[in-house]
Parts: sequence; C-alpha cells; structure tokens
Amino acid sequence: MNQFGDSLVVEKLESLFKEDINFFYKKNIRKKKLLNRIKVEHIFLIPSYIFKRTYRLTPDILKDLLFGLSVIHKSPSSKLVSQTKYDLIRTLVDIKVSSLSLKSFPKKVQDDIEDTFVSGYHSLHLSNLSEIDELIDSVINYSNPSHAGARPYFKDGKNKKIEGSFSAYYSFSKKDNHKINKIIRKVLSKDFDYHLSALAGYRCKLEDMSYSLSIVCGENSNSEMHQDTFASVAKGFIYLQDVGEGNSPFEYLEGSYIDATFRSKQTNKAVQDGDFFSSGSTRLRDNILEKAINKYELKSFTGSKGLFVLANTAGYHRKGSHDSAKPRIILACGVKRKGIITKLFINLFSILKYKSSLFNIS
Repeated sequence: MNQFGDSLVVEKLESLFKEDINFFYKKNIRKKKLLNRIKVEHIFLIPSYIFKRTYRLTPDILKDLLFGLSVIHKSPSSKLVSQTKYDLIRTLVDIKVSSLSLKSFPKKVQDDIEDTFVSGYHSLHLSNLSEIDELIDSVINYSNPSHAGARPYFKDGKNKKIEGSFSAYYSFSKKDNHKINKIIRKVLSKDFDYHLSALAGYRCKLEDMSYSLSIVCGENSNSEMHQDTFASVAKGFIYLQDVGEGNSPFEYLEGSYIDATFRSKQTNKAVQDGDFFSSGSTRLRDNILEKAINKYELKSFTGSKGLFVLANTAGYHRKGSHDSAKPRIILACGVKRKGIITKLFINLFSILKYKSSLFNIS
C-alpha cells in the first residue's frame, strides 16, 4: 500500500490542471429525472428552506430583533442596531455558551482542550491514508464543482476580477463522507473529538464531518483576512501536498475568536460604512489588518502532506498567498453550524450526561 505522501491521484490532478484547466469546469454528468433525484431525507430540508426564505423577506430591523441568536444572521442588518452593543453582547453570549462544551470533558484533557478553545485552532498529522485516493479520484467524476465562497474577486464591492484566480470544490456523497471518516478514525487519537467540539462550540465528533475536495490556484475572496460569522464554526483542512509559504497555506490570527470587543467593532464598522459586501463575514484591510496582525500572532500553517488543521473560523483567518504554478489541493471539511440556543441545549445535556457517568462510576 502506498504511503499518504506518495499519492498518485494528487499527481494526476496536478497534471490535468497543467494540461487543461477547463477539465475541472467541464462536466458531463448525466442528470437523473427529478422524481429519481428526490429522496425522503430531502423532505426534512423543507423547514430549513422556509426559515431561510422568511429571513430574507424580513425587514432589516426585524431581522436584528428576531434572528439575533441564529447562525443565519451574521451581522446587524440595520445601521441603528450596529451603533449599539447588540453584536458585542451576542458574541459574548456565543463564547460563553460555546465554552460550556469544555465542562463535559475528562479533567485530564481539559487544559489541552481549553488551549485549543482560546487559541482557536488545533493541528495534527495524518499518515497512511492512501485508501482515500480512490474516493478523491471518483468525486471528480460524480460531483459538479462549486466555488464554495472562493470568489475570483475581493469583497470590496468593486467586483474586479482577479486574473488567474481558480477554485473548484467537489462535495463528497454521504456514503463517501462516511468512508473518509472511517479511514481517518483509524489513525486519530482519542482526544480528537474533544478538540473538534471545543472549536465547534458544542459536543460533536469526527463522524459528523462532511468533506469536499478543494482545488484552488491564485488569489480569491478568501485571500482577505476575514471571519465567517459571529458564532463558532469548526472547519478542517487536510493537506494533500506539501504546502509552503507560496502555496496558499491556511493562516489564522491566534486568539481572535475570544476577543468579542475587537470582532464586533469591525462588524459594526462595516455595517455603518455600508460595506454590505463583507459585513456578514467581516474583512480586515489596510491599517486595521496591520494592527490586528500586531495584536494577535499570525499562524501560517505550512507543512508536509497529511497536515490536518482544525480551526474556529469565527476567528479571523485567510488563504495565504499563492505564487506557485501548481494548484493547492486539500480536503476541506467541517461540521454543521449550530445556533446559540441549540448549542446551549446540546452542551447542557452533555454536561448532565458526563456528571451522571461520574456518579455511576463512584
């Protein structure tokens, strides 16, 4: 069996990219008839669809009043509310509720997991994962690529196309997600789920992860330092190549998640300035970016194939610069985002369950 570092499928993708970049855009996937594509599980998506439609049609001031604790409401919608402590308070509440996840961990690991919560990231190295190669090879054929938010322009409202910008994200099927988690589980330590939970802000596990194959080259909207939203979000990045300074390493401002004052100030400023292109996932630019990098330690995650970085992307982060002719190829992954109320119930139940287990042991 090949070691993870000798992945032939990644070399194949690099060659295809060099020969014909359009290969990754062109898809001839035969679409099934509508009735054949509808599954029972899709019925359960209807409430979510109605919720999102209702949110979009709701007037701005009512969005702030009715959806303040929801992950869908990334930033204040009205300038009036952005002049208050609204975003600061709900960000502080999210941090407090998310920190409750730590109270259901064994005492022997709590210090390490608290460090992960405060810093906003956790990294480890995976090896001997050649079983994933077959799944990577197949997802190119059955999945239509999307940009997944990596737009070929910066979110400054100018919509100026970035030359040489390329991004293609292929989502794995539910069945293949299960296979990937099964493969990765075999080489993980028992503490992984604790780190993941601390970053997500609620008790979860590797098996809750879903994956996509990410192929990017050049700069895109994710090259700007930004936060995804006000509430905790756990994302992961598994490097399928050696990644150096010029190959788009994931970069993170350590400790920025727990600084509610700084984050809410930048969000409110974006709303007040009418920067609606980036106020939901606030961008740091110019002297503010420079001050932020001086205030927090900028972690640039360079490393060899198999590096696995987990991060709470409610903290500030970006895709590092890319000056290589080769695309950066990674597995991007994450767990579902949860609203503050949902996280609170999950964490309280987990604490109760943990306390009960201690009582039963004693």
